[in-house]
Amino acid sequence: MKVIYVNANNLQEIKQSAPKAAMALGYFDGVHLGHQKVIQTAKEKAKAQNLSLAVLSFFPHPKSVLFPDIDVSYLEPLEQKVEKLERLGVDIFYIVEFTKELAKVEATDFLDDYIIGLNAAEIICGFDYTYGAKARGTAKTLVVYAAKQQVGLTVVEELKCNNQKISSTLIRKYLNERKLSELPSLLGGFYKTKYCQKKGLLPNYSLPNVGSYKVLIEDQHSFIECIATVKCNKYIQIHNEMSTLPNLLTILWVDQLETVPS
Repeated sequence: MKVIYVNANNLQEIKQSAPKAAMALGYFDGVHLGHQKVIQTAKEKAKAQNLSLAVLSFFPHPKSVLFPDIDVSYLEPLEQKVEKLERLGVDIFYIVEFTKELAKVEATDFLDDYIIGLNAAEIICGFDYTYGAKARGTAKTLVVYAAKQQVGLTVVEELKCNNQKISSTLIRKYLNERKLSELPSLLGGFYKTKYCQKKGLLPNYSLPNVGSYKVLIEDQHSFIECIATVKCNKYIQIHNEMSTLPNLLTILWVDQLETVPS
C-alpha cells in the first residue's frame, strides 16, 4: 500500500500520477466495522471496474486545528491505521494535511481539488460524511456533484449494533464507561494500544477509564494474559513479572475487573 501525504504545496504534483480509483472518504478513527463497511464497498467497486482502491483521510483531526484548546482523544495513531487499511486491501492511503487554510476551502472546490483532482472515478462515503468550509458539504450535496461530474457515488447507510450507530464516539464512550467487552462488536476485535513502560502511553491512543482490566499482551506469535490497572490517561500498572515483558508493549484490552489488585 502506498501512503501519500498531501498538502496544498504538493497537490498539483501528486495529481499528475494519481491512478483512477474507487475512493473511500472519511476520518476512519479506529477503523471500526462501520468504516470497514465503507472500505469494503469501495473495494467491490474497485474490483468491478478495475480501479485502484484509495482511502482519503485527514491528519491532524480537524477539531484539533479548529479548536486548539480542546484535547482531541484519538483512538489510534496513523501508524496503526495504516496497518489496518493495508490488511483491508487498500492500494493508496491519501493523508491530507488539515490546516486552517484547508478549513476555509469551499465544499465544491475541495471535491474538485482533492477528490476529482486525485482521479476518483467512484466516490464512497458514509451517510454522515461532511466536507468543505463549515462542513457545508454533505452526502446530499455530494449526490448533486457526482451527477454533474459523471462519477459514481455510493453512500453507505449507518451500521448499528444493539440499536446504536457504530461510531468512534461510541467507542470512546465505552472506554470511558469501562465497557471493554462491548468493543469487539464495534471494532471487529479487541481495542489495542501501545505502551512504553518507561514513558507511558504512546501518542494518539486512548486508555479506558481508571480501573483494572483483563488484558492480553502480544508476545511475538502468542499472548500473555495479565491484569492492567489504569492510573490516569497516560500511565498504567501491569501486574506481571516485569522482567519477562519488553519495554514496549502492545496491549489488547479484554474486559473490566471489579476489584483492583493490591
